[in-house]
Amino acid sequence: MFAIAALTLFRLWATAQFDLVPDEAYYWLWSRVPSAGYYDHPPMIAWWIWISTHIFGDTLLGVRALAVVSVFVTSMAVYGIADELFDDNRIARMAAIWLNAMLLIGLAVIFATPDAPSTMFWALTLWVLARLRRTGNPRLWLLIGLLAGLGCVSKYTNLFLGPGILLWLVIDPKARPWRSSPWTLLGGGVAILAFSPVLIWNAEHGWISFAKQFGRLADQHVGLSFFAEFLAGQLGLLNPVIAIFVGVAIWHLSREPRKIISSPLTFLILLNGPIVAYMTIHALHDRVHANWLAPAYPALAILAAVAANRASGVTHLRRLSYWVTPVGIGLSSLVLLCFATPFGRHFPWGSPADNVLGWREFSTQVEDMRQRSGAGWIATTDYGLTGELAFEIKGSRLVQQIVDRQRFFFETPDASLIEKPGLLVVRISENRLGHYMNCFQSSAPLGILNRQAGKRVIESYVVLKVDGARKDILSNGCNPT
Repeated sequence: MFAIAALTLFRLWATAQFDLVPDEAYYWLWSRVPSAGYYDHPPMIAWWIWISTHIFGDTLLGVRALAVVSVFVTSMAVYGIADELFDDNRIARMAAIWLNAMLLIGLAVIFATPDAPSTMFWALTLWVLARLRRTGNPRLWLLIGLLAGLGCVSKYTNLFLGPGILLWLVIDPKARPWRSSPWTLLGGGVAILAFSPVLIWNAEHGWISFAKQFGRLADQHVGLSFFAEFLAGQLGLLNPVIAIFVGVAIWHLSREPRKIISSPLTFLILLNGPIVAYMTIHALHDRVHANWLAPAYPALAILAAVAANRASGVTHLRRLSYWVTPVGIGLSSLVLLCFATPFGRHFPWGSPADNVLGWREFSTQVEDMRQRSGAGWIATTDYGLTGELAFEIKGSRLVQQIVDRQRFFFETPDASLIEKPGLLVVRISENRLGHYMNCFQSSAPLGILNRQAGKRVIESYVVLKVDGARKDILSNGCNPT
């Protein structure tokens, strides 16, 4: 555990050195106005950022601190789950370390997005369920319900844990005492109570958040290319070596039909089966983003650790296991170190890391242009750009998005802003500049600004001074007839 604590301290330092991902900046905007719900997701990440920025200020560390610490907590939960299920310290230690060797955990869940609390509360719920399975203490259902409910307050993906618990209750003989127990119902009641603020908020806002997320079910296209992308993404982000051991664990379990129903591995598979099954089926019809499966990763780390320990006598598998930590933790730490130094800020090739590059310098240029032009506010057309400019300029009230205003139900913008000239900043790649200009009485181009990594241009933006905005632009958005 000392190694994971040291790794956590390194991650806290490294993530405080490079710019926010656009989504993080957007969630930071949420945290300025704490609410029981938002257009895109439940509110937990906004609450976390509100807490951490009140401790560390509106800084990079302030935004990301709890997300990074949550990976440490998740690692402890993985250790606890494995210890409860197998009573083997070696498996527990390996599982906790291998969780951190998963590239999705080390390079994505450490950022301030809903995946951080979602994964942590999922793992903590499994830990208490494993304790319940071993000890039979009925009062644990109350804690299970609380943790599961908080998971759903983090991300709607955590709703899949409910069907997983039902599968375990129906199939595992060890769960028989709880099938008709009032404690089980009480746990479910606590979960609903914990989730109720999100339900109430959605009811008051026309179920807009549910419609946003669950509307994906109706927007589907048949295409195996999505499935291939899904498999390739999971193989890479899981850590290819860990993926092999997960397969070995499932293969060994299938060869023990007499033990399969009550096996600890089956316990993990049942609880995580619904989310894995749904994402797999969904990938046959539409794109599944790699991070959507993050809550299942703690269980997969345990499956892999069990397989590695049971295959220790097999020479080639034992040698393969030696590569997990160097490949996973070594590579993710090297990437973080790279982008925490000046070299990363001048990275010569395009990559997903472009999301954290160049925002500070670009925002400074935008603010300088605003002041020189006499503009009283900044109009944007992308939620990520809105968040980045607001965070870097430290003027969230001055930066207002003029499209998709439903994303900003949580704030009450200053209506007097539109009486002043503004600065319109639009990505050239949008190809909708003419559409946006129709929402103002006059406009004058001021130039083009580039967001760069060193000399490499990541994205170009056209900047215009605009005046005479439509009266409803900060309520209904830019929707010219």
